Amino acid sequence: MTEVRAAVPGDADEVARVQVRSWRSAYRGLIAQDFLDGLTPEFFADRYTFGRMGLRLPSTMVAVDGSAIRGLATTGLCRETEFPNFGELMAIYVDPAHVRRGVGRLLMAAARARLRAAGVAGALLWVLEGNTPARRFYERDGWHFDGACRTTYFGNAAARQVRYRCLFVCGKP
Repeated sequence: MTEVRAAVPGDADEVARVQVRSWRSAYRGLIAQDFLDGLTPEFFADRYTFGRMGLRLPSTMVAVDGSAIRGLATTGLCRETEFPNFGELMAIYVDPAHVRRGVGRLLMAAARARLRAAGVAGALLWVLEGNTPARRFYERDGWHFDGACRTTYFGNAAARQVRYRCLFVCGKP
């Protein structure tokens, strides 16, 4: 049975392997293949802040089945100054071998609960414009494209992202 718990420093290597597999699967055709091929777990593991506490720091949760990590979600306070009372879903990734098995829904529910507990009015997330499966997932979960777009870089290659927003009104969604 899959459960969600807070990530700890000892999870970093396995979480990084899941994130590499997820990026290579989800972003194929959306960002440069040579960038994806060059990803290593160390690229991600060195950036994690697992085990640090505090509302202002990003917090990562992992979905585990037994001792195996199946996915991750990272939340924190919104990094965009025009949304001072918002949180942000900074990352949500599921191991490609476990997509469409409820892992993403479990992680999203845990992410929402953490954001609500922080007392924010809503949350934002950014997603690659062409990542249709992810966008559908967010829309089914009550997120809405708010019209904002930006360009981000993966290596030297530009990719367009779109912003989604979700309000937490009267305990919903």
